[in-house]
Amino acid sequence: MRKLWIGLQFLFVVFGIISFASCSDDDELTSQSGEETIAIQGLSENSVDGKIAIPVEETPASAQISFKNQILPIIESSCARCHTGNGPGATHVLFETVADVSAYAFAVAAVVESEIMPPWPASDLSLDFLHDWSLSQQDKKAIVDWTRSGSAIDIDPSTKVIATDGINLLVDYDQELFPIGNYDGEKGQTDEYRCFIYDPELTESKYLTGYQFIPDQTEIVHHLVGYRVPKEFRSSADQKNFSDGQGGWSCFGGTGLGGGQIATLNQMITIWGPGTGAIEYQSGFGLQMNPGDFFVMQIHYHYDIEAPEDNSSFRVKWNNPGSISPVELVQYFAPAEIPCSTDEAGPLCDRNATIAARLVSYEGEGVQADTILGLCGYTADDFAHMTEGVSSSTCDQPAQFDGTIVSVLGHLHNIGTSFRMTLNPDTSKERILLDIPKWDFEWQFNYYPTEEIKIEFDDIIRLECTWDRSLRPSDLEPSYVLWADGSDDEMCFGIIMNS
Repeated sequence: MRKLWIGLQFLFVVFGIISFASCSDDDELTSQSGEETIAIQGLSENSVDGKIAIPVEETPASAQISFKNQILPIIESSCARCHTGNGPGATHVLFETVADVSAYAFAVAAVVESEIMPPWPASDLSLDFLHDWSLSQQDKKAIVDWTRSGSAIDIDPSTKVIATDGINLLVDYDQELFPIGNYDGEKGQTDEYRCFIYDPELTESKYLTGYQFIPDQTEIVHHLVGYRVPKEFRSSADQKNFSDGQGGWSCFGGTGLGGGQIATLNQMITIWGPGTGAIEYQSGFGLQMNPGDFFVMQIHYHYDIEAPEDNSSFRVKWNNPGSISPVELVQYFAPAEIPCSTDEAGPLCDRNATIAARLVSYEGEGVQADTILGLCGYTADDFAHMTEGVSSSTCDQPAQFDGTIVSVLGHLHNIGTSFRMTLNPDTSKERILLDIPKWDFEWQFNYYPTEEIKIEFDDIIRLECTWDRSLRPSDLEPSYVLWADGSDDEMCFGIIMNS
């Protein structure tokens, strides 16, 4: 999470340089031989020495791209959802008016050409999704060509920029819930999974139709898993809350409520990661909650810096029973087994030693590697040959429901490189539900298909994930990486929301 904010802040600095600086030989934005060169490392395979060259060309007025007819529609459909109003990107770059877009023209072209923005990890192999703000090659070329031709605007500069799909926030909501108690990292460990009670105080049955998790201390909130918990477990949750002197309770591996019944009684309703904005179910769908039911939010904190108490909130939108169809989430898994490469050595390159160390760190919980190997019919030996620094896994599982797909989601950690979820693989009915060929932990979305995809209970869901050890921070001790709860561990799972 910290990397995301630092990266966005750096881009904001670049935008500021582009807009206001007069460049010297030492500036990162330089002009040489008629080219504007923006120094942003690692942006594009086509960049040279980490810089993106956008030559300013003299273009006849008759051949210039129309900002009004060609560029503004792209900005409003693919950028404005995050960069207008109170959108999640507005604190870094705000496109209130056409003049703002013009002022940031070179930076916009740079991040578009380098494929940093707009973030849309799903490839064209996936289903078609609602709210797809990815850009076609034609759109990318139009933005770059417009910039190269001088960034002229043929519309009143004060014209408001309006997001086609609306701002990526839950603009209208009925409640903003806060945790009963806070936590400030008192235990001093790098990774902490902390569960908190978020109580909507329901006195009648309602359907949850929209929500948004609002992280407070953004540099330490790594990700979140949210659960709907029946009122029968409230007494147990209250006993755990503040049991170690601070709000919430330590909960590696799950909420710790309900024992073996947790999978059926504590229903996972959401997962939040960097890039996840508001979730609003398609019209007519909702999650049923009864009087006394409450939420438990399992928040993963990664303490690589000191931070004050976190007070993340959960905004919710309700609908009364009627014509609402209930939804549920089903989770699918594949192993995450990434042995040390042949040029690495150390005690934690032994898989058993890593498991023992993780269990100590995570209070005897939070290491699911062997469970998932068993679920998928593998042993660790099946991955022992993957010692070239890259690893992969796959697992086929029954769909576990009869119904219609509402949304799909994939999840890996920081050294993940690709994710794919396929329905009925290797058959005439095969459909790739979600394909992310270049995984980026900073952008994790729920994807909503535009078509109705029916699934039967015995249909097969296949997950495929890949990892690259070279993406591990260089200051980490060499270690076998496996499925566990920490930021430096890995995961591979997918979620299908269905009705």
